[in-house]
Amino acid sequence: MPSLLSSPSFPARPVALALLAAFAAALALLDGSRPHMAVAHSQALSPTAPDVRQANLRQGGVADPSKPGPYNVGVTRRTLERESTNTGQPRPMELVIWYPSSAAADAAVSPELWGVVDAAPARAAGPYPVVVWSHGAESEPWTSTFFTTHLATHGFVVVAPPHAGTRTNDCPDPCDIPRHLELPRTREAIANRPDEVIAAREHLAALGAGPDPILGGLVDAERAGVAGHSIGAATAIVAAGIDPRFKALVAMATVPSAEGLVRQGAARVKVPTMLMGGGRDHLETTLRQRQLYGAFGDVVKERWLVLLPRAGHLAFQDSCFLPVAGCGPDDLSLETGFRLIDRWATAFLLRYVAGDARYTPLLDPLQVDGTEAEVSFGTGA
Repeated sequence: MPSLLSSPSFPARPVALALLAAFAAALALLDGSRPHMAVAHSQALSPTAPDVRQANLRQGGVADPSKPGPYNVGVTRRTLERESTNTGQPRPMELVIWYPSSAAADAAVSPELWGVVDAAPARAAGPYPVVVWSHGAESEPWTSTFFTTHLATHGFVVVAPPHAGTRTNDCPDPCDIPRHLELPRTREAIANRPDEVIAAREHLAALGAGPDPILGGLVDAERAGVAGHSIGAATAIVAAGIDPRFKALVAMATVPSAEGLVRQGAARVKVPTMLMGGGRDHLETTLRQRQLYGAFGDVVKERWLVLLPRAGHLAFQDSCFLPVAGCGPDDLSLETGFRLIDRWATAFLLRYVAGDARYTPLLDPLQVDGTEAEVSFGTGA
């Protein structure tokens, strides 16, 4: 049954640097989530076949957000060079960008990026709203491609910056996290994360306004949201508190949700927010996830907490590996988890970033699908 923590009914309708210590504490917890660990059991899915994207059920007159949308997916890369927040030195970034495409259903899909590389965009319905995605520590911009490509099928342009210093191979294997955190490049990487998210949005806006052969005229950066997983979720929270141009926030399996500095960052967020988490997360308890939910200030008019009781920390990535909790045969399958994550987060972003009010009824906590999700809803003062 849904848990309505803060509301009895559902209506129709200079921080980045201050958080450096909290981000460092988050990274110190992440040695259990390295994707190249010894694998005892794994779950992994392949991208949805392009022809399936065209067969989308409709619910209440709108596209079912748990299923692929009407578009095929194109993917491209663009390079952005910005100055480090701390040192002023150049920090080049190769952005990964997914977008709605008019590519043929049988076009070759990149097995890594789950899209047709440099495919022709679907311009007829553009320009499209934007979501900036922040990946977790020891992972990549494409680690949660099940979600980024799903958004593209529903008419979003999704840009994912690579956070150098916290990527898959940035910590040597075996990884000594405390020592790794002392490296200047790691400290710089953590401090740069929120500004990299903001810079990615700005660069995508410039590409959309210019003569770029794919992205020119395709991007509506005034309708922009921010999302992330793990420390990427913490990054997204900080960025949403800094930059008022983000219209909505999705934070998945945030770490560390109990740290005071992260809660202070949450208190600065003024836009609609959806927190998501797993009941079997080995890094964060359900209690602390609820504490983070309560840390968002009264200025947040609407906020959700979507809990998947049988899911772990890696349920929000493309692959899930034992011995990490939540990845075993008795835990929530990736397929079910992806469906629930896509269903709630996509409906939320379509409502608050794309501005489609028809999705409001699908955000009612009473719309919970079965017993695999618990949804809480609250409003500000």
